[in-house]
Amino acid sequence: MIMQSYRWIRNAILVLGVGMLFLTHTSASQNAEREQADLAADLLSGDYRRVGAALNAIPIYPDPEGVPRYWVLEPGFTVGTPLVEALIEVLERETEQYARMYSGEPYEIMPGEMLLSILHTVIALNDPQAIPSLMRNAYTGWGVKNALLDFGPQIMEEAIGCANDFGLSLRTAGGCLSILEEIVKRWPDSLDGNTRGQITRVVLKHLMCQDTAYRNTRNSGRSSSLAWALRLAEILDAEELSGAITRLAEDNQDTWRACGFDKPHTGRQSEARLILEERVNQDDR
Repeated sequence: MIMQSYRWIRNAILVLGVGMLFLTHTSASQNAEREQADLAADLLSGDYRRVGAALNAIPIYPDPEGVPRYWVLEPGFTVGTPLVEALIEVLERETEQYARMYSGEPYEIMPGEMLLSILHTVIALNDPQAIPSLMRNAYTGWGVKNALLDFGPQIMEEAIGCANDFGLSLRTAGGCLSILEEIVKRWPDSLDGNTRGQITRVVLKHLMCQDTAYRNTRNSGRSSSLAWALRLAEILDAEELSGAITRLAEDNQDTWRACGFDKPHTGRQSEARLILEERVNQDDR
């Protein structure tokens, strides 16, 4: 009888202990959800002080392996869907403002290095949902570029669409051309004829300055976008691009005015001439 009572008490204690652990875990999970909901609200508040505080509350740090792109989340910290969506949304908002600034339209960006702080946190998510937003910030440098390239060839369609969207700003489109250059170099086997044709047509649009964005004197970035287009044209080595490269190698004022320059751009013209010279040298070998 005493033994049965002991077993009953022991089982009751075990059940109670498990129940307490469950309640503690549930309570902790609920608190974490509430905390992340508060962070998401702060990120979307439009108040840069609250945005900055929310970003600081998300634990990220540079990748210990020293990869130049990497910001990673602190081990054990899981970002819920609402917070992921809020981070992408605040990045989209800031990206749009920067695009407005670079295209000469009215803008209102948050102060200091806020865009970089947002980018670092979104990079740390390592979430494919962020690919479109990161793509539009490829022009900021190798941190974002490496983050995108880590997703592999799946970024190709987004890169083509972005490079083809002159409305964002030429600086933005140029960054996407730089991503396409890396895609063509790294994963040539993933390019079928149709995809290579799409990329070639996008490059041609830039080399021919086939958009009013190139003639909008308020829209900065035309020089860098042409530079990336020329680099990509050299790698593609497509016959369809030869005429456009030749035009940029010449001193025709109308050609350069169509691209938004009062006179031939020395750097871009030299690059075009070098491409043509290299092709002649290859033919002579």
